[in-house]
Amino acid sequence: MTIRVPLNQLFKCLLVVRCSQAILTKTFFQADEFWQALEPAHYMAFGYGELTWEWTFGLRSYAFPLIFQIGYTFVKYAARVSELIVLTAVHWVILFVTYFTPNYEIGWEMVKEMQSFPSEIREFVEYQGVIYVPKLTMALFAAIGEYHIILLADKLYKMTMEKGDDSKDSHMTRSKVINFALIATVTNFFNCFVITRTFVNSFEMILTSVALYYWDWTTGENIDSTDFMKSLLIGTFTVLQRPTNGFIWLVLGSFMILNLVRLNRWWKIVRLLAKVAVSMATTTAVNICIDYYFYGYITIPILKFVKFNWTSSLSSFYGTAPWHFHLFQSLPIVVGYTLPLLVHSFFSPITTKKYTSLSTNQFFQMKIVVFLNIILYSLIPHKEFRFLYPLQPFFIMLTVFDLTWILQKEDLSSGNSGSTVKILSKFLWILPVVSIAGSLLLSTFHESGSIAVMDYLRSIKSIDSIGFIMPCHSTPWQSHFHRNDIKSMWAITCTPPLHILGDADASEKLQSYMDESDYLYDDIPKFIYRNFPPVFRRSLRTPGKEYTHEWPEYLVIFDHLDSEFMNNYLSDSMYIEEARFFNTLAHWDNRRSGDIIVYHKMPSH
Repeated sequence: MTIRVPLNQLFKCLLVVRCSQAILTKTFFQADEFWQALEPAHYMAFGYGELTWEWTFGLRSYAFPLIFQIGYTFVKYAARVSELIVLTAVHWVILFVTYFTPNYEIGWEMVKEMQSFPSEIREFVEYQGVIYVPKLTMALFAAIGEYHIILLADKLYKMTMEKGDDSKDSHMTRSKVINFALIATVTNFFNCFVITRTFVNSFEMILTSVALYYWDWTTGENIDSTDFMKSLLIGTFTVLQRPTNGFIWLVLGSFMILNLVRLNRWWKIVRLLAKVAVSMATTTAVNICIDYYFYGYITIPILKFVKFNWTSSLSSFYGTAPWHFHLFQSLPIVVGYTLPLLVHSFFSPITTKKYTSLSTNQFFQMKIVVFLNIILYSLIPHKEFRFLYPLQPFFIMLTVFDLTWILQKEDLSSGNSGSTVKILSKFLWILPVVSIAGSLLLSTFHESGSIAVMDYLRSIKSIDSIGFIMPCHSTPWQSHFHRNDIKSMWAITCTPPLHILGDADASEKLQSYMDESDYLYDDIPKFIYRNFPPVFRRSLRTPGKEYTHEWPEYLVIFDHLDSEFMNNYLSDSMYIEEARFFNTLAHWDNRRSGDIIVYHKMPSH
């Protein structure tokens, strides 16, 4: 499979591809996509929304959501300008009718109809902007990140391959490396599925890719360059967003210091440490200002993040996974069809250049980064696929150069005649196609109901209240719904036991702790009877009892809950099933399996 695009045109092509992907994405993957990025941004831009416990506790930096707040603010003013333009046009029509056709009845009917146009256009522009501006913003960032991955491949090629023996490098052209890098990133399953979603992990991977391109991959010869300072600033800023990103830079920085020590360049070590200190101070100051803007007080969320995730047992509240999870689940999903090449790269020389020391071999450094990061991530109890996502540029570099090395070796051994690799290469285009098709299927089909139900509810003009009885954060919230005219809008919660943070017996207490969602699915009838008033008649209420929830006008549940209890329970009530949205054929969490159902409580007569 060959894609030939000039290097100077690559960014435009990547931008088109990722914008298309972002617009086509209509499914729900994980709650953080909305609740940890868009929701706080929406809250700050529009003044309403729902903040999860992480934001009230001060666990997260606001730097990433701030990007979307800026976009939302632009949308808000663009909508007002649109309203003003249409309002002006309506006034001109009124003047025309008044002075030229005052007795023309149809003209006055048209004027009456047009009275609502300004507010309607404002609502339309604002809502469409709220939905699509974050998508297109991430598409832009994705294109920037992938473009720098390709530039990094080109940079490493110039540093390594072209300096080798000419006879061995005759078949390893720069265009091949660029082509392989382009294919590897554009057709990667996880990139196609996640890179344009508003996850801080995607942002982290993108920033890491840019910082790696500007990194000094020599033995410290370029640490005084502007590019290297860019790398330090971007790298330290990324660590402030995701502290675990520091695992990458600690390894690369250690190799750089090791090489400088080996060459007795002590003064350069001093300058390096000074630059690191400056970059850390600069990015920390900027981040503190951003977080002060959001929280209203000086705070460093990274400290609370470390305390919660690494020095307490509460990090396992949202689930734990076995030590081999990243090795046998995350890696295959994040790396995709190039996994065999990645594994092979750890046992092949990759490049023909002769290094004076392993520590000066850029690819050896990358292998160590990958190896140590997987080990460190495996030691953390709570594991998710996207935690390995910042390693994506390393995966791509290792696979691209391993493939290049394999093809060169095959060409030399076969004398340019037909070979097994060349024959197989005619069919290998199937893998990227399947990868793209699979990601497209998941982006448009699997868990689409979580998005569709919010679109449906928003389309209803008059709503008094909405309740979501389902696992917490199973749908987007105001960052997708974007309506503040609902009297009551609530959902089942799952706040961790923050009160035991720092408690010596926290591990034992965590085992017995149950949040609202746990109580719901532990005993559905008991939860409903205890937390909701009788659904049939108000006269059946227990006198003086306060209930956690009132029955809403619109009730949203998963098929699982409906079949387990709610269908029979609501059969003789005022609720009727009004809409049903396909969500999944199968789900790892059976509570989220099946369709999403909307019940509507009919008014009593």
